[in-house]
Amino acid sequence: MKKLISLFLTLVIISLTTATAFADEKSVKTEAHFNSFTGIVKEIRKSDLEKGTSYLLLENKEGMEANLVLTKDTYYINDEKISIGSQVTGYYDANAMMIMIYPPQYVAVAVMVSNSKQNIKVDLFNKELVSADNSLKLNVSKDTEIVNKDGKKFKGDISNRKLAVFYGASTRSIPAQTNPDKIVVLSDPLVPDNDGNSYYASFKGKVTEITKPSKDNKHLNQVKLEREDGLEAIFTISKDTYNTNSEKIKLGSVVTGYYDAKVYRILIYPGQYDAEVLDIEKPNYNIKVDYFDEKLVSADKTLKIKIGKDTELIYMDGSKYHGKPVKSNLVVIYDVSTKSIPAQTEPIKVVVLENKHKKDKVKDVPDWKKKFDDWKKATDELYDNIDQMPEYKDEFYRYLWKLIIKNEKVFYEWLKAVIK
Repeated sequence: MKKLISLFLTLVIISLTTATAFADEKSVKTEAHFNSFTGIVKEIRKSDLEKGTSYLLLENKEGMEANLVLTKDTYYINDEKISIGSQVTGYYDANAMMIMIYPPQYVAVAVMVSNSKQNIKVDLFNKELVSADNSLKLNVSKDTEIVNKDGKKFKGDISNRKLAVFYGASTRSIPAQTNPDKIVVLSDPLVPDNDGNSYYASFKGKVTEITKPSKDNKHLNQVKLEREDGLEAIFTISKDTYNTNSEKIKLGSVVTGYYDAKVYRILIYPGQYDAEVLDIEKPNYNIKVDYFDEKLVSADKTLKIKIGKDTELIYMDGSKYHGKPVKSNLVVIYDVSTKSIPAQTEPIKVVVLENKHKKDKVKDVPDWKKKFDDWKKATDELYDNIDQMPEYKDEFYRYLWKLIIKNEKVFYEWLKAVIK
């Protein structure tokens, strides 16, 4: 019996050592741990069986198709809404088992949406939901998101109100017609005039100057914009200004400010406007999703990151990550990098692909390997000294026999393997 158990323990140790060796061998491969697929969304389908799961049918530039599976564990790199026609990049585990079907199906670990074709129209829309300048008519559907400026769902009548409308494709008719993705209600009902002009005008330019809020009014600050032709304008931003996205304004940002075109203004230069709606253009950042080692080098050896004081470091659930995210799967968002090999960068944002509460739970999992080693050590010691405790000898053997009977299937499988 003692020899059999010793042999069993030896086999376990060999298997554990082999598994470790394979794991170490795998970790030195210079291949990315994640692949990606980019394409235009042709179809969106929710799963009937799995709650929180949906399928996107994508088609890339070469005409190849793929199904991207979005689950409750998928991390969204930005907050863009996914709709038909959106350009989407899905990142998936390159080592995961996949069914050989066409189009292929990938479970997205992270996804990025680029609604490059999204348009914005800010105006007063009449009772037929036609803009004051007669350029756009809205066909609202059950899929159109309608909210107040604070993001809460709006349930009232949206006609004869100032609206910020986000939409993709539109017809070529006059007025153009569209099924909007999102509508933000900006005002109470108004009585439209009949001059045929838009209620809003806009100015787009780069931010060249930012004036911080004063002590007298903490809710106001100003930005100076410069257009490509050199013209400038100053916009005052207040707590009532609606921002179309969560981008932060900084020097060099490209901003479109929408202001009330019906308000009388003193003709001065540069023009000064109260921003009712502010759209900050999203920069074209680089994205890298991969495993990063103890030196923060990606698995494919193409990128090395240095966490700077301005780098935003978070978990998937948005909670702050403390320390260095070494030996982890990361989403790295960065702008510039060196031309070295690997390229080096100080990222703008790093997302650790796990939730904080899940990581906290992992800390509570017992160290089973240590417990197994302790058990082996104690068992060997008992066998070597069994004659020193005759009063417990029979109880010890009964316990071992009980253990074997309790797990007889596992024991007989092991015994057959040993006999062979």
